[in-house]
Formats: sequence, structure tokens, C-alpha cells
Amino acid sequence: AVLAKPSQSIPLGTIAAILFTTLIYIFVVWIFGLTISNVTLKDDKFVVATIAYPCDEVVKIGVITSCIGAALQCLAGSPRLLAAIAMDDAIPFL
Repeated sequence: AVLAKPSQSIPLGTIAAILFTTLIYIFVVWIFGLTISNVTLKDDKFVVATIAYPCDEVVKIGVITSCIGAALQCLAGSPRLLAAIAMDDAIPFL
């Protein structure tokens, strides 16, 4: 899947992903602030695992899985990004 216009698509996609992720994080923080007491939020640093259903292991496995997924995404996407930068002559020595 090669992009037709990488010089336009990559920045637009990156900015859209950052904005979407930021909105999701703000929404989750807002929901937690509405539903979980202030004392619990201050005392329990891993409050999501505490309230997770059916068990707290689900959250811990999710954290590990998302970290591995992010690392694999970086490994898979970096060569294409570097190739697109090289083809656009954005950095002359590439």
C-alpha cells in the first residue's frame, strides 16, 4: 500500500492520529473524573486495574500488548517513512 502523495498524506495522517488520540485521552480522563472519587484517584495509581472486569489481569495484559504493538508499529512503519522522505528529497543525503 504505497501512498499516492506521501508528502501530503503522512503529515495529515499524523496530525489526525494525534488529535484523535488526544480527544480519546481527554474523554477517558473526563469519564474517570466523573465516576471515580477524588481520594481513590489520588491513592490508587493503577485504578483501572482495580475496577477492571472480570479481573485486573486483563488491564495488565492490555498494557503489555499495547506496548509490544506500538514497538512493532514503529518497526514496520519506519522503513516506509524513511523511503517516502528519501523519494521527496526532503533530506538531500538520503
